[in-house]
Amino acid sequence: MKSGSLALAGGLCALAVSQLALAEHDTAPARDIRAGRLALQQNHPQAALNAFNSALEGIQNAPEQYSSDRLAALSGKGYAALWLGNDHQAYRAYARALPLAQKPKDRQVVSTGLARALIANGRPIAAYNQVQPYLQDAPAALQSAIAANLLNWNNTAARDLALTAPTGVYEGPDWQARLFRITRNYVDFALRPKLRLGFHYSSDSDSNINQVYSADALWPGQWLSAAKLNPTFWQAGFQQTQVSDPTGQVGLSAIRAGWTAVPNRNWQYTVLGGLGTSRNWTYATVHALALYQPSDSWGLDASADREPIRTYAAVQNHILVNTLSFGGFGRLRDIGTLSATYFHQSFSDNNQRNGLVIRATPEFLSLGRWPISLGVQGYYRQYHSSTVPYSGYFNPRNYREALGYLIYVQKFSPYWTLRFYSGFGSQTIDGATSGVQDYFGTLTGLIAPYCAVSLTGGYSTIANAYGGGPGYHRSYFGGEISIPF
Repeated sequence: MKSGSLALAGGLCALAVSQLALAEHDTAPARDIRAGRLALQQNHPQAALNAFNSALEGIQNAPEQYSSDRLAALSGKGYAALWLGNDHQAYRAYARALPLAQKPKDRQVVSTGLARALIANGRPIAAYNQVQPYLQDAPAALQSAIAANLLNWNNTAARDLALTAPTGVYEGPDWQARLFRITRNYVDFALRPKLRLGFHYSSDSDSNINQVYSADALWPGQWLSAAKLNPTFWQAGFQQTQVSDPTGQVGLSAIRAGWTAVPNRNWQYTVLGGLGTSRNWTYATVHALALYQPSDSWGLDASADREPIRTYAAVQNHILVNTLSFGGFGRLRDIGTLSATYFHQSFSDNNQRNGLVIRATPEFLSLGRWPISLGVQGYYRQYHSSTVPYSGYFNPRNYREALGYLIYVQKFSPYWTLRFYSGFGSQTIDGATSGVQDYFGTLTGLIAPYCAVSLTGGYSTIANAYGGGPGYHRSYFGGEISIPF
């Protein structure tokens, strides 16, 4: 939960200035450190970062002589870098400072700062583990709660928030008090029962139109989850779909029910099943997903889905697709993440499809003091289908696509985040290659404590179940709102 607020980040100086000792001498490194601390107090993080870097340059010539100054300079650099959004630089500074922190209080302060940097770098498991020895300290307990919330361990997060402020009011600097209130809003919202309403609309160049309306109730319960981590969330709902093209229009109605559980710190899973109907056709639907992630560095996932193909001809021919997928990701710190997924699809018209998806995502670049990050991603997908022709859906025998994405992420506030992807590349359909483009974005936010909102929209020329090939394009938009009750 990286804050986009400069006022919130400004309070970082409270710890940097007051809690780490500085040797009482008038050397050049000591003067630089004092200048850095003063710059933090005056809300000038770039000047502070320059001063701490200057101190470290002077210290490197005699590190043993300036051991306490080196610890103070590295910690100050970490705070200034976090304030500026330079998350990787902050992580490296704190990681270098931790072995120098010999006193228990120093280790507590540096570990808490390191946890903040780990969270900002997308490593909540490591952040949570980093502060567990220091939960008696309010700032450390607060970072533990933030990490637990990101991991969907919201009962744990509620416990840590109670440790952070037993009376419900944070006793500390204003910036930490605000961060406490933000985290409590996220955790309280996550633990409450909700009504979730959704809408999706898509239209393509072949005049295939989908309209999907959904309503689900979700409520917390017991049994399948570890009670100390998170409740089991039970779900029941209804979905109505309208499918049309120039040849006709048809509706699909479905009910569904299931649950999401967190049985231990390594596993999370969702099971959702239902029944659907369209005119004289009744079918079963399934969505199941299991995630195994023992660390921030790697994880595995498996899923099973069964659903109708949403084209008019496919519904008329009663075509269902069963999809099994297995995948995982690996992360190299300061380099990026590589993920791969194998999938097998079995269609009710006896078509069999096998495919592979690969994503390579280098670490994002943060833009100075602005709450903006830029990234790139390489995306590759291919599949082979056994049966051609087909019964109302796009189905080449061999398909391959490769795209490069530019990714823009902006946090308007701790509650609202915009992500936008621009993709360019090529696709090959049974030996014929053409250029493709893919643009899509999401806006997510929490209007605490009233509702959570998610909006999405996009435009693509990539082939899909509805159609494909040169000249094909598809546009879509949708939204979802979750209202607690």
